[in-house]
Amino acid sequence: MKYGVRFGINDIPNHRSSHLKETSKGGGIGVLIVLIMTSMILSISIGFWLPSLIIALVSFWGGDQRRFSPETRLFMHFTCSLFFLIFLGFSKTISLNYILLCVPLSIFIVGTSNFYNFMDGIDGMAGITGVAGFLLLAIYSYNAGINEPYGVLCIALGFACIGFLFFNIPRARVFLGDIGSILLGFVFACLIIILSDNVTDFIVMTGFFLPFYFDEIFTMVKRIHNGDSLTKAHRKHIYQLLANELSVTHWKIALSYGVIQLFIGFTAIYTSSKGLLCLFLLYIMYCCIFVYIAIEINKKVVVK
Repeated sequence: MKYGVRFGINDIPNHRSSHLKETSKGGGIGVLIVLIMTSMILSISIGFWLPSLIIALVSFWGGDQRRFSPETRLFMHFTCSLFFLIFLGFSKTISLNYILLCVPLSIFIVGTSNFYNFMDGIDGMAGITGVAGFLLLAIYSYNAGINEPYGVLCIALGFACIGFLFFNIPRARVFLGDIGSILLGFVFACLIIILSDNVTDFIVMTGFFLPFYFDEIFTMVKRIHNGDSLTKAHRKHIYQLLANELSVTHWKIALSYGVIQLFIGFTAIYTSSKGLLCLFLLYIMYCCIFVYIAIEINKKVVVK
């Protein structure tokens, strides 16, 4: 907050912004410090925290300070994700199936990283989602008895997001910036892969970020249908329409997303014991509900 101007990381409002005054970004530096310190204290593998550190620094220099092109940043995202996956493979037994999975898993990691960044557009959204998401990961890993150090790391990251929220809600005095939002998405996706012993684990934990996935995918489909360029900046996500066009208070939107996220997460954990089919049916039901609500919100925006 104090040195944002000196470091050139102030966010200046423009036509697609959801805030009205110049605000420092880069608050994710605190989250990064928590990640590295906790990883070292817990003796977590360098194959996890080193690519996380690199992607955070690339996001800071390339995104927050605008020194790299989007193509360069995307290349680095995939490089870091593959580094993590290869290192993880060496720590286990590399099989042909794992090698074949590296490409879709890398897309999953990069997609989640950027989805988190795209959804970080109003006060409280990224922080509350981080608290809920990492809390759900910690609960699930504890109940399943999976990788205890990583469960502790999830708790630490959840508290890091709480610490950030003191400066970001109800009215932001600092933003996470790319260094925080992309880092949180990257770490979340990597933790899902680490904590998953089977397909069910992976599907359940992916559901912990379902509101973000729904909003981003729905918005992408709508923009493709309208002939809009996916590379062009916009503010057409459902949460942005609520905040900007319908003038709903930021913290109310962010808190609502967080409550929905927790509800979906806990129901997914409960349903996982009933099999993958029930889990998929649950997600399909939630998807239909979200699409219906999203269409109704778009109708209100058009009418307005």
